[in-house]
Amino acid sequence: MTLSVTPMTSERWRTVDQILQGALLFSGPQREEFVAKSCGNDALLRSDVSSLLAAHDATPADFLERPAIEEHDLSPATSPAAPAAPSVARPRPERMVSARTAVYVAAAALVFGSATGWNLAHSATIARWGRTISAIRQQANANGSPGTNTTPTTSVAGARDDLSLVVVDRGGEVIRDIAATRPWAPRFSPDGRRIAYAAVGDGRGTSDIWIADLDANATRRLTDDNVDSNFPQWSPDGAIVAYSMRAQDGRVVAERSVGGGEARIVAALPGARFPTDWSRDGSVFLVSEDAGSNRLDILVQPADGSPARAYAATGAHETAGRVSPHTHWVAYTSNESGRDEVYVDSYPRTGNRVMVSRDGGSDPVWRGDGRELYYWRGDALVAVPIDGSRGGRPPVLGADRVMFHARHERSLNSTYDVSPDGSRIVILRRR
Repeated sequence: MTLSVTPMTSERWRTVDQILQGALLFSGPQREEFVAKSCGNDALLRSDVSSLLAAHDATPADFLERPAIEEHDLSPATSPAAPAAPSVARPRPERMVSARTAVYVAAAALVFGSATGWNLAHSATIARWGRTISAIRQQANANGSPGTNTTPTTSVAGARDDLSLVVVDRGGEVIRDIAATRPWAPRFSPDGRRIAYAAVGDGRGTSDIWIADLDANATRRLTDDNVDSNFPQWSPDGAIVAYSMRAQDGRVVAERSVGGGEARIVAALPGARFPTDWSRDGSVFLVSEDAGSNRLDILVQPADGSPARAYAATGAHETAGRVSPHTHWVAYTSNESGRDEVYVDSYPRTGNRVMVSRDGGSDPVWRGDGRELYYWRGDALVAVPIDGSRGGRPPVLGADRVMFHARHERSLNSTYDVSPDGSRIVILRRR
């Protein structure tokens, strides 16, 4: 059988990337319906996406670097629980790859092969699929699947654990390495002395919230259960950490005192929603929502649990919303222009929007005084002076500059943070 492959352009890769991310939110008939609606009458696009999804489904779980459905923490409550992260110290049984999987790999490899020469650094999803396909091929070779080279290959079983949690200075030099298994979504406390993050403990298949005390060089677990806690957010006074927990119909935002005690449910997040920030006045959370039709929107979720309202909800893909320290502005990522760019708009009402990045950008983060904004341009962390003190008018931007380059992990939510004084950055770095 001959697989027809359409010529690849950067725009088409962006389309494939977005559909893949969206499709992994669903399973079974819902996934098929999503792919059909997203691809429309483009049969080749649907073939490309279906080949990659088939390769994902056939991939032995131990060799996935990090499934996107788990990475974004958007899997439906009815989906099977993610497999536990294996301990490096414990031997694991061999997993076999079927000949059927090898066929999927070959089909997907054809799709990826047509993209030679294109810069796909902006897409962590594409890079992740590429590594997944490579892992399947290596394991298939090692197991002697039909039609493959039977020469043993190097094991890639540890690929899922190739993320490290590090604190760097403004020049990108590592000043602290925080030991964590599959860390995610780190956030500095308001005083800059602690970092809350999600990670998987020994023997667990779901994540908990942890707190690293930078002064004491100590780490402790804040939550200890099996409800898959993620996306921690600090209260304005640093006494409470709010976070997302899996629930029957979606997720809930819970909060827990840093000193301990029971969790308190703050707000329900029906469907595929997760918090990205907590305002400095403590009144609202910014929430990303899967809005269907291959897009995400940004909602404002009141902290008193009342219904959420839309903030940035267009036909584009809007993610990673962050509220300014004085709660006058919201920075976020949107692909409205055809590629990811960083925007700042007024809050609580929109209408004074400016584009911050010019050559691509994502995942904005504010400095503690609101006078500097950071974002990623590929693997470059960029700093932009910003003056948002003038009410009712767009903020004034200074000249941006690249602080450093780093192999960071990219996702639908920002996977790094900047200390309130702007002197340190905590990053999920790819080893």
